[in-house]
Amino acid sequence: MLTSWRRARAARTQGISPDAFAQLTAPVAGRLRAAAVLQAVASATLLGPCVGIWLLAREVLAGGHRVWPWVTIVAASAVGGFLLRLAAYALSHDADVAVARDVRLRVAEHLGRVPLGWFTAGGASRTALSALRGDVEDLHAAVAHGRLDVVGAVVGPLLAVCWLLVVDWRLALLLVAMPVLSTLLLTRALSGATDVMRAVPAAIAGLTGAVARMVRDIATLRVTGRRADEPVLHAVDGLHTALERAVRLQEVRGGRANALVAPVLTLTLVLAAGTGMIALGTLAPVDLLPFLLFAVSVSALARIPETMLALRTGHAAATRLATLLELPTLPVPAAPRPTDGARVEFRDVTFGHHPQRPVLHGIDLLLEPGTTTALVGPSGAGKSTLAALVGRFWDVTSGAVLVGGTDVREASDLYRAVGFVLQDSALPRTSLRDAIRLARPTAPDAEVEAAARAAGIHDRIAELPDGYDTVAGEDIRLSGGERQRIAIARLLLADPDVVVLDEATAHLDPESEAQVLAALARLTAGRTVLVVAHRLATVTGADTICVLDRGRIVQRGAHADLLREPGVYRDLWEAHEGVSA
Repeated sequence: MLTSWRRARAARTQGISPDAFAQLTAPVAGRLRAAAVLQAVASATLLGPCVGIWLLAREVLAGGHRVWPWVTIVAASAVGGFLLRLAAYALSHDADVAVARDVRLRVAEHLGRVPLGWFTAGGASRTALSALRGDVEDLHAAVAHGRLDVVGAVVGPLLAVCWLLVVDWRLALLLVAMPVLSTLLLTRALSGATDVMRAVPAAIAGLTGAVARMVRDIATLRVTGRRADEPVLHAVDGLHTALERAVRLQEVRGGRANALVAPVLTLTLVLAAGTGMIALGTLAPVDLLPFLLFAVSVSALARIPETMLALRTGHAAATRLATLLELPTLPVPAAPRPTDGARVEFRDVTFGHHPQRPVLHGIDLLLEPGTTTALVGPSGAGKSTLAALVGRFWDVTSGAVLVGGTDVREASDLYRAVGFVLQDSALPRTSLRDAIRLARPTAPDAEVEAAARAAGIHDRIAELPDGYDTVAGEDIRLSGGERQRIAIARLLLADPDVVVLDEATAHLDPESEAQVLAALARLTAGRTVLVVAHRLATVTGADTICVLDRGRIVQRGAHADLLREPGVYRDLWEAHEGVSA
């Protein structure tokens, strides 16, 4: 139930669109309707054994001898109801498999056309993984079980209650009162759990943050005589308190609700009331039998809130999936053209993630073949955003970005012509050999090793037990500098005309940085290079340095020239020198 409350909280705190669920399940809507009809018929048919047993008992007690017709009815309705229910769930699970396959394919295909910039944004990988795994699993509960469980929990018990009201309305009302009261208590428990359950993930997040801060600050705290684990201990206490409250809520409120529909309690109350009525002569003994037979069936009404919760969770998952499928995609060029050369040009480029709030304004910039251009400026000036436009991580709002004379929106070979080395180069879970030749899958082993030598990573790979067949992230954990050099080897093998370096040494230690810089020098030789720099000292030798501030190029020129004139660059340099000193 604790998991159910978490799902309930998530479903209530996120927008839910019934239309989204209907759209995702539209291809199998006919199968789902047929399954619901089969379930309704099965629920009605499965009342047959109870009715047959009661009529059989009356026949026997009345001294009749027509036993076999009733036995036949009991057996036929039991087998028929079972087969109908089996067919209903087989049909719904078949529909669920089709929906899951269709949704996963649609999400994967759609993400393949989403701008690359979306994937570099925080949380994008978690969103995609959650959609392909968690949200599709939540759909399963609603598609394969949710509707059928609701139909089964409603149709059979309601038909049974209607019949029992005819047999004896007093016992029928007693039988119905318990699941109704249980439903009210369970609904109250779920509604009151929101704040309590919200505290659990908040406490987990607090503990995660405390551990991260302890790891980051442990040296400073220890040398100042403070205990590094104090915040973590406080966070652990907070999580313990939150979990204790949640479990107590589950045990007390949820326990009460479930106790009311426990089969033993239901049977005991019905038996006690029925026995009293028989003693008073207001109920025939044989008429108590159907109430005992249906006691467990009617208690299924109390499961409706939990069943509806599964449906609500599925609808919430469908809404999240629909939101993902509505992400804007990059238009496919009608007549793609190849690039021709290594010239890069920004023509009056304006860009913003929201058109009304541009982050780049009127950028005009020319990168001649074989030159190195550096982008510098304060944090948030738009450096990485401008560099990302070369690889069409997003489409410009206005203007154009050209590589080799071709607009990147029309280029057929953009990622052959342009290569990137980002701040942290993630490696796919494959062999190091295949990781290097991602851009050239058919490259011979000799060329792969030559690229690794040029990138300064061959010796490290050769030390590994499996060498180039080592699987990154599985057989070994590579350092940031090693991953960067493998990325550089990949680009050396791909041989692009243009190289974009986005703070490629930002998070490396001095030794790793020196090795990566040496590899970068070999990579960039003779190529058009665009560098995003966080440390000015690394780009003093650039042919052109462009200074960005608030999305505009405010200065450009060589390092020495920019130092001679007052402006943003000189201020940044003086601040850099002050820190270095």
